[in-house]
Amino acid sequence: MAAQRVAFLASLLLMLPRFGEACVSKSIDVTVPSREIQKDQVISKVDLECCRKGTLQISTTDPDFAVKRDGSLYAKHVLRINRQRNFDIELQDSVTSMPCTIHVRVVFQLNPQVLSRQHVRARRAAILRRQKRRWRPLPFSITENDSGPFPKFIQTINSEYQQNYTIVYHLSGEGVDTSPKGIFRIDSKTGRIYLLQPVDREEYAKFDMTVMALTIEGFSREDPLPLHVKVNDLNDNAPKFTKTEYSANVAEGSAIGTIFLKLEANDRDEPNTPRTSLRYKILLQQPGSKYGRLFSVDDLTGEIKTKSDKLDREERDTYTLTVEVRDMEGTSGGLFSKATVVVHVTDANDNPPTFEKAQYTVTVNETVSDIMILRMPVVDKDLANTNASRSVFTITKGNDDGNFKIIADPKTNDGLLYVVKPLDAETTPQIPLEITVGNEIPLTGSSATRQIASVIVKVLDMDEGPEFVPAVKQLWTNENVAKGKLLGSYTARDPESKSSDGIRYRELTDPADWVTIDAKTGAIKTTAALDRESEFVKNNKYNVTVLAIQDGVPPRTGTGTVVINLNDVNDNVPIITNNHLYICENGNRQFVNVSAEDLDATPNSAPFTFVLSDSPPEIQRNWLISEKMGTYAFVRPVNTLPVGYYEVPIVIQDQQHQGKEDILKIMICNCPNNENCAGKLASRSAVLGGMGILVMLLAALLLLCLLLAAVALYCGGDQKKKPSLYPETPYHQSLIVSNEEGGGQQDKNLDALGIPLTLKDNMVISQHYDNQEAGMGHGALSTFSHTGMKGTSGGGMVPGNELVNINERGVYRETNVNTMYSQTDMANANLTTFESNTLSRRNSHNLMDVLRSRVEQVYEEEEEQQELGIPIDYQQEYPIEGAESVNGSVGRYSDVRENLGLEHLNNFEPRFDTLVSMNR
Repeated sequence: MAAQRVAFLASLLLMLPRFGEACVSKSIDVTVPSREIQKDQVISKVDLECCRKGTLQISTTDPDFAVKRDGSLYAKHVLRINRQRNFDIELQDSVTSMPCTIHVRVVFQLNPQVLSRQHVRARRAAILRRQKRRWRPLPFSITENDSGPFPKFIQTINSEYQQNYTIVYHLSGEGVDTSPKGIFRIDSKTGRIYLLQPVDREEYAKFDMTVMALTIEGFSREDPLPLHVKVNDLNDNAPKFTKTEYSANVAEGSAIGTIFLKLEANDRDEPNTPRTSLRYKILLQQPGSKYGRLFSVDDLTGEIKTKSDKLDREERDTYTLTVEVRDMEGTSGGLFSKATVVVHVTDANDNPPTFEKAQYTVTVNETVSDIMILRMPVVDKDLANTNASRSVFTITKGNDDGNFKIIADPKTNDGLLYVVKPLDAETTPQIPLEITVGNEIPLTGSSATRQIASVIVKVLDMDEGPEFVPAVKQLWTNENVAKGKLLGSYTARDPESKSSDGIRYRELTDPADWVTIDAKTGAIKTTAALDRESEFVKNNKYNVTVLAIQDGVPPRTGTGTVVINLNDVNDNVPIITNNHLYICENGNRQFVNVSAEDLDATPNSAPFTFVLSDSPPEIQRNWLISEKMGTYAFVRPVNTLPVGYYEVPIVIQDQQHQGKEDILKIMICNCPNNENCAGKLASRSAVLGGMGILVMLLAALLLLCLLLAAVALYCGGDQKKKPSLYPETPYHQSLIVSNEEGGGQQDKNLDALGIPLTLKDNMVISQHYDNQEAGMGHGALSTFSHTGMKGTSGGGMVPGNELVNINERGVYRETNVNTMYSQTDMANANLTTFESNTLSRRNSHNLMDVLRSRVEQVYEEEEEQQELGIPIDYQQEYPIEGAESVNGSVGRYSDVRENLGLEHLNNFEPRFDTLVSMNR
């Protein structure tokens, strides 16, 4: 074994000159006898003397394993090995900065018992085994921010074939021909690799490149060599806080060690190295405190906590801390940065509210209520308008009757003491109160208790009105008692003299007007029957308010309440609530549910007794009662009954056997939906029977007879003979002197008018209604057509074949008459003939309707003009003596249209010029 070790070391010494700038790569196999490796369990020992000239920096690529300075390889925590684990041990000498790597393979031996002891010893002895040398060099590294000079040699690549061939080396990859370019280059002849410029590890942590060894002919004698260059970190980045200024809150009086903020900082240097091992500390606290430092920081976690429990917001509510974070585990050579922490001390309820005065005295009239009688100022040093400063008042003594209440003024925080019920100076002339004050939340950090103040309330005696004792009088009686029954008495007395003398009484409220009270004695008697079931009775109680009046200047009054409790009397019988019922012949429910109710109270009401009447006898043969449940029962047919309507007499009695017979109206039908007779009932109600149709016909005939009678009375009454429209004498061209000014007779009752019209030779009378009358907006025009006239006159003609009939819906035209007749012709016609053919009022309804509507329209227009303040511009009418004019009215009421000819006006004598001008 010793000989082998000597031989290995000799061969190693022979190979070292050939590597020049790099340490020899080593590989070791470590066999563990169990899959479970315990924490801190040493599994092998590694020779670390490779390239050692100074202090070695030791690291592993597997975080589960670590190496001690003496070479002991151990597990950092409990772990399990399934088959094997491969990792590297990286060494770097502090003097030469030359890296060295040891490849480790941890293998679990499945059955170590079957192996020979010699074989086991041989494998354990082979801790350091030299591998066959390949042209692959060990991974190497460079240091970031190298100061040069550049180019700087960092490694040599040699191929075994360079002894026999001329080898040309090519380098490619990151830092050469891919971004970032221009970092490395290789001497193609010697294989020496150079660094061309400084590299920042925080920007590029490693470089992956490939080396090719080619002959001058271009043949590759070696496989492409992957080359990995690691950039070693320097402490060139100071740690930085995540914020330049922090803000935190901590409650005053907090216990020592209360954490209220955690600082955080980042360092861009390589993690898990001393260069990123940070430490925190507080450099300065402003302002200072008589208790010294009030805050501390955990140097590893950065948690800021209280160092004292003497924080007092009322003394100081803000502190400013200057904090520092430093790398290199906080040593003086580490880099650092600073930040500011503003600590706000929040309020806690550590100051109790206090009264400005400990004792108060106040006076109040005995008759007042719902008024404030005292304001009690308080002082609280805690933050205003918070639950730690808002006051809460409590009356702890003296308010047994609930005469007082106290609340806090939301603006001033003072206590406001109120009287809520009138006081009695005769009973309690002076009332001592005890009031305490606190806050909405309990006190913290203080041993103080709630402060107490005393209040003496002096009650002033007032001249009060009479008072009833008791304020509410209870009386009991049966309902329906006789009128005039004495129910009791209710009297009041003077509060000072305790006497009832000189006090009168009357009812103030008596909703049903059931009682009366004697004005002198206060005796209460009934004036009507008291009904417990009345709407004025609630819960068997009837309330009456009594007014007491005591003479004086001014008179004084008092009120009291009488509650009359009514005992029930069996004055109501059960009644059926649903007597229209049905049974579906094809349904599942072959019975009806009969419900009843009784307004009386127990024992004068339910449970009820349901009995079928024995008259007629077939009732009990066809029907029976089942399922009696107190307020309802089921009635069902004994056998299947035909579809139809049935009336079933039933007697329902209360517990006192008071009741009456009632009729159940039951319909048995074939239900459309197998559930109810709704559809059947609806169809039944929608169809009229023969009697219904007969009644409707008789009613229509009666109405028609009444209408005919009304028409007969309206049109067939006695009529006085009216003077004819046209006189018997020739036309008089003279003006009649009138001694009356103003309007003439305005007869709205057009029924009294008689209009003479000629019915000569089949004359057809029509009424032409036109809304185009000039100057009037609307108008009515009466025209006449005669089928037998010869010739026509010049002006104002209306075609005879365009007659107008008026009905209730408006105007429509008829075109079956071919004769035209003018007003001139009518004026020149034989007057005797016109008069002899005068139409009676009974044959001129259409004409009457036109005239009536026209007059009503004119009146409406006048009223509208008067309301709008428009002057009425028309000629006044004057009564006419003597013969009637054939030209009709001379005013704006004329029904003759402007387009009807007025040529006959030219035939009058000069003395009628005034009249003619008025008609034009």
